[in-house]
Amino acid sequence: MKTNIKIIITISIIMSLISCSSVKVTDSWKDINTTNIKNKNIMVVSRTNDVIIRTRFERDLANNLNQKGYESIESFILFPDSNTNCDVDKDELNLIKKEIQDNGIEIIVVTNLRDTQEYTETVTIGTSYHVDVFPYYGRGYYRGFYRYYDNSYISSDQITQVTAHNTRYILETLVYDLTKPEEKQLICVITSSIENPDSLGSTSKDYAKQIVKKLKT
Repeated sequence: MKTNIKIIITISIIMSLISCSSVKVTDSWKDINTTNIKNKNIMVVSRTNDVIIRTRFERDLANNLNQKGYESIESFILFPDSNTNCDVDKDELNLIKKEIQDNGIEIIVVTNLRDTQEYTETVTIGTSYHVDVFPYYGRGYYRGFYRYYDNSYISSDQITQVTAHNTRYILETLVYDLTKPEEKQLICVITSSIENPDSLGSTSKDYAKQIVKKLKT
Protein backbone atom coordinates (compact mmCIF):
# COMPACT_ATOMS: atom_id res chain seq x y z
CA MET A 1 0.00 0.00 0.00
CA LYS A 2 2.80 2.40 0.93
CA THR A 3 4.55 1.78 -2.40
CA ASN A 4 1.31 2.31 -4.35
CA ILE A 5 0.71 5.64 -2.62
CA LYS A 6 4.23 6.76 -3.57
CA ILE A 7 3.62 5.83 -7.20
CA ILE A 8 0.32 7.71 -7.30
CA ILE A 9 1.85 10.84 -5.76
CA THR A 10 4.80 10.73 -8.13
CA ILE A 11 2.61 10.31 -11.22
CA SER A 12 0.35 13.16 -10.09
CA ILE A 13 3.28 15.54 -9.71
CA ILE A 14 4.78 14.57 -13.05
CA MET A 15 1.43 15.14 -14.78
CA SER A 16 1.00 18.52 -13.11
CA LEU A 17 4.45 19.55 -14.32
CA ILE A 18 4.15 18.49 -17.95
CA SER A 19 0.45 18.81 -18.78
CA CYS A 20 -0.31 22.32 -17.62
CA SER A 21 -0.51 24.48 -20.72
CA SER A 22 -0.83 28.21 -20.18
CA VAL A 23 -0.39 31.44 -22.11
CA LYS A 24 0.90 34.42 -20.16
CA VAL A 25 1.60 37.97 -21.30
CA THR A 26 5.06 38.73 -19.92
CA ASP A 27 5.63 42.23 -21.34
CA SER A 28 3.87 44.84 -23.44
CA TRP A 29 4.32 48.31 -24.87
CA LYS A 30 1.80 50.61 -26.52
CA ASP A 31 2.28 53.98 -28.17
CA ILE A 32 0.54 56.58 -26.03
CA ASN A 33 -0.61 58.29 -29.22
CA THR A 34 -2.27 55.14 -30.56
CA THR A 35 -5.75 55.73 -31.88
CA ASN A 36 -8.55 53.25 -31.33
CA ILE A 37 -7.89 50.41 -33.79
CA LYS A 38 -11.45 49.23 -33.25
CA ASN A 39 -12.54 51.65 -35.95
CA LYS A 40 -10.06 50.33 -38.53
CA ASN A 41 -9.77 47.26 -40.74
CA ILE A 42 -7.39 44.69 -39.26
CA MET A 43 -5.50 41.78 -40.78
CA VAL A 44 -4.00 39.15 -38.48
CA VAL A 45 -0.85 37.32 -39.54
CA SER A 46 0.95 34.32 -38.01
CA ARG A 47 4.51 33.96 -39.29
CA THR A 48 5.04 30.22 -39.62
CA ASN A 49 5.72 27.65 -42.32
CA ASP A 50 3.11 25.34 -40.83
CA VAL A 51 -0.18 25.89 -42.66
CA ILE A 52 -2.29 24.28 -39.93
CA ILE A 53 -0.77 26.40 -37.16
CA ARG A 54 -1.05 29.56 -39.25
CA THR A 55 -4.71 28.87 -40.06
CA ARG A 56 -5.69 28.04 -36.49
CA PHE A 57 -3.92 30.95 -34.81
CA GLU A 58 -5.13 33.50 -37.35
CA ARG A 59 -8.70 32.21 -37.26
CA ASP A 60 -8.95 32.16 -33.46
CA LEU A 61 -7.47 35.65 -33.11
CA ALA A 62 -9.67 37.12 -35.84
CA ASN A 63 -12.79 35.48 -34.38
CA ASN A 64 -11.96 36.79 -30.91
CA LEU A 65 -11.35 40.30 -32.23
CA ASN A 66 -14.61 40.29 -34.18
CA GLN A 67 -16.56 39.08 -31.14
CA LYS A 68 -15.24 42.13 -29.27
CA GLY A 69 -16.43 44.54 -31.96
CA TYR A 70 -13.30 44.80 -34.12
CA GLU A 71 -13.22 44.38 -37.90
CA SER A 72 -10.56 41.79 -38.70
CA ILE A 73 -9.71 39.16 -41.30
CA GLU A 74 -7.10 36.42 -41.58
CA SER A 75 -4.11 36.79 -43.90
CA PHE A 76 -4.62 33.28 -45.29
CA ILE A 77 -8.00 34.41 -46.65
CA LEU A 78 -6.69 37.54 -48.39
CA PHE A 79 -3.38 35.98 -49.42
CA PRO A 80 -3.79 32.19 -49.38
CA ASP A 81 -0.65 31.50 -51.42
CA SER A 82 1.67 33.81 -49.50
CA ASN A 83 4.58 32.66 -47.34
CA THR A 84 4.30 34.67 -44.14
CA ASN A 85 7.62 33.40 -42.78
CA CYS A 86 9.95 34.42 -45.59
CA ASP A 87 12.40 37.32 -45.47
CA VAL A 88 11.92 40.14 -47.99
CA ASP A 89 13.92 43.19 -48.93
CA LYS A 90 12.67 46.75 -48.58
CA ASP A 91 11.31 47.02 -52.13
CA GLU A 92 9.35 43.79 -51.77
CA LEU A 93 8.07 44.93 -48.40
CA ASN A 94 6.76 48.17 -49.90
CA LEU A 95 4.97 46.22 -52.61
CA ILE A 96 3.39 43.97 -50.01
CA LYS A 97 2.28 46.96 -47.94
CA LYS A 98 0.70 48.56 -51.02
CA GLU A 99 -1.16 45.36 -51.88
CA ILE A 100 -2.40 45.10 -48.31
CA GLN A 101 -3.61 48.71 -48.32
CA ASP A 102 -5.29 48.15 -51.69
CA ASN A 103 -7.38 45.52 -49.91
CA GLY A 104 -8.55 48.14 -47.41
CA ILE A 105 -6.33 46.94 -44.52
CA GLU A 106 -5.21 49.66 -42.11
CA ILE A 107 -3.94 47.63 -39.13
CA ILE A 108 -1.72 44.52 -39.18
CA VAL A 109 -1.33 42.26 -36.15
CA VAL A 110 1.68 39.98 -36.68
CA THR A 111 2.75 37.15 -34.40
CA ASN A 112 6.30 35.74 -34.51
CA LEU A 113 7.89 32.86 -32.65
CA ARG A 114 10.82 34.68 -31.08
CA ASP A 115 12.40 31.90 -29.02
CA THR A 116 12.03 28.29 -27.86
CA GLN A 117 13.41 27.36 -24.44
CA GLU A 118 13.97 23.84 -23.15
CA TYR A 119 14.29 23.50 -19.40
CA THR A 120 13.87 21.01 -16.59
CA GLU A 121 11.94 21.40 -13.36
CA THR A 122 12.71 19.33 -10.29
CA VAL A 123 10.35 18.84 -7.37
CA THR A 124 11.22 17.16 -4.08
CA ILE A 125 8.17 15.41 -2.73
CA GLY A 126 9.55 15.32 0.82
CA THR A 127 9.71 12.74 3.59
CA SER A 128 7.05 10.12 4.20
CA TYR A 129 6.55 8.48 7.57
CA HIS A 130 5.05 5.09 8.33
CA VAL A 131 4.41 3.08 11.46
CA ASP A 132 5.29 -0.58 11.78
CA VAL A 133 3.57 -2.49 14.57
CA PHE A 134 5.22 -5.63 15.89
CA PRO A 135 3.55 -7.99 18.38
CA TYR A 136 5.29 -8.70 21.65
CA TYR A 137 4.42 -11.71 23.73
CA GLY A 138 5.10 -11.38 27.46
CA ARG A 139 4.98 -13.82 30.33
CA GLY A 140 2.63 -16.80 30.38
CA TYR A 141 -0.93 -15.79 31.09
CA TYR A 142 -4.01 -17.93 31.78
CA ARG A 143 -3.84 -21.46 30.47
CA GLY A 144 -1.34 -21.19 27.66
CA PHE A 145 -2.37 -17.76 26.40
CA TYR A 146 0.19 -14.95 26.43
CA ARG A 147 -0.11 -11.33 27.32
CA TYR A 148 0.02 -9.23 24.06
CA TYR A 149 1.62 -5.83 23.66
CA ASP A 150 1.92 -3.48 20.63
CA ASN A 151 5.37 -2.11 19.99
CA SER A 152 5.37 0.72 17.42
CA TYR A 153 8.41 1.73 15.40
CA ILE A 154 8.33 4.94 13.33
CA SER A 155 10.61 5.05 10.32
CA SER A 156 10.91 7.40 7.36
CA ASP A 157 11.68 7.23 3.67
CA GLN A 158 13.05 10.12 1.62
CA ILE A 159 11.04 10.12 -1.60
CA THR A 160 13.17 10.70 -4.65
CA GLN A 161 13.02 13.94 -6.61
CA VAL A 162 10.88 14.21 -9.74
CA THR A 163 12.30 15.92 -12.80
CA ALA A 164 10.14 17.00 -15.75
CA HIS A 165 11.36 18.25 -19.11
CA ASN A 166 9.47 21.35 -20.23
CA THR A 167 9.24 23.59 -23.26
CA ARG A 168 8.53 27.30 -23.25
CA TYR A 169 7.65 29.20 -26.44
CA ILE A 170 8.15 32.96 -26.52
CA LEU A 171 5.80 34.76 -28.92
CA GLU A 172 6.01 38.38 -29.97
CA THR A 173 2.92 40.11 -31.31
CA LEU A 174 3.47 43.36 -33.22
CA VAL A 175 0.74 45.80 -34.21
CA TYR A 176 1.30 48.16 -37.14
CA ASP A 177 -0.86 51.10 -38.21
CA LEU A 178 -0.33 51.53 -41.96
CA THR A 179 -2.12 54.89 -41.94
CA LYS A 180 0.78 56.46 -40.01
CA PRO A 181 4.19 57.55 -41.34
CA GLU A 182 6.57 54.60 -41.69
CA GLU A 183 8.68 55.46 -38.65
CA LYS A 184 5.55 55.59 -36.46
CA GLN A 185 3.69 52.55 -37.76
CA LEU A 186 4.68 50.22 -34.92
CA ILE A 187 2.10 51.04 -32.24
CA CYS A 188 2.10 48.01 -29.95
CA VAL A 189 4.35 45.11 -28.89
CA ILE A 190 3.10 42.20 -26.78
CA THR A 191 5.40 39.44 -25.56
CA SER A 192 3.83 36.24 -24.30
CA SER A 193 5.01 32.81 -23.21
CA ILE A 194 3.41 29.42 -23.71
CA GLU A 195 4.33 26.67 -21.27
CA ASN A 196 4.08 23.05 -22.40
CA PRO A 197 1.32 23.43 -25.01
CA ASP A 198 -0.85 20.33 -24.76
CA SER A 199 -2.99 20.95 -27.86
CA LEU A 200 -3.10 23.40 -30.73
CA GLY A 201 -6.78 24.20 -30.20
CA SER A 202 -6.71 25.16 -26.52
CA THR A 203 -3.39 27.00 -26.85
CA SER A 204 -4.55 29.03 -29.84
CA LYS A 205 -7.80 30.08 -28.17
CA ASP A 206 -6.03 30.99 -24.94
CA TYR A 207 -3.47 33.03 -26.88
CA ALA A 208 -6.22 34.89 -28.76
CA LYS A 209 -8.01 35.81 -25.52
CA GLN A 210 -4.83 37.11 -23.91
CA ILE A 211 -3.85 39.23 -26.92
CA VAL A 212 -7.29 40.79 -27.37
CA LYS A 213 -7.49 41.51 -23.66
CA LYS A 214 -4.16 43.34 -23.84
CA LEU A 215 -5.16 45.29 -26.95
CA LYS A 216 -8.26 46.58 -25.18
CA THR A 217 -6.36 47.95 -22.16
